[in-house]
Amino acid sequence: MASEIYSTYEDAYDKIKPNASTYLLIVTRGHKDDMRVLAWAVRTEARYIGMIGSKRKVISVYQALEKEGYTPEEFERVHAPVGLDIGALAPEEIAVSIAAELIAVRRNATNLPHKSIQLSRTAPPHHD
Repeated sequence: MASEIYSTYEDAYDKIKPNASTYLLIVTRGHKDDMRVLAWAVRTEARYIGMIGSKRKVISVYQALEKEGYTPEEFERVHAPVGLDIGALAPEEIAVSIAAELIAVRRNATNLPHKSIQLSRTAPPHHD
């Protein structure tokens, strides 16, 4: 049972103070809300930030935030799409993959790659 309920994101941001022991998992109703929460989350001290969604959604959220002044480096510690790749399809399987990723981060697993989507940058033309 929730010990506190917030009626707006801003109210939650003012009261929730993530630290180096905090795990944040972003699962909202849509891209805009994911973007709002991620914008706040990447500027906290949270140990883990994960965001559910397809690679395409993650990229669109990152690109929109970059237009607002966020840097690609701010997204490097975001685990997105969240969860270990275990071929999960059913909601229960997806939940297991997310729990496994949280455990891997908690236990400092070294054999698991950090999943973060890097936005591709177009390199300037090379002239010889």
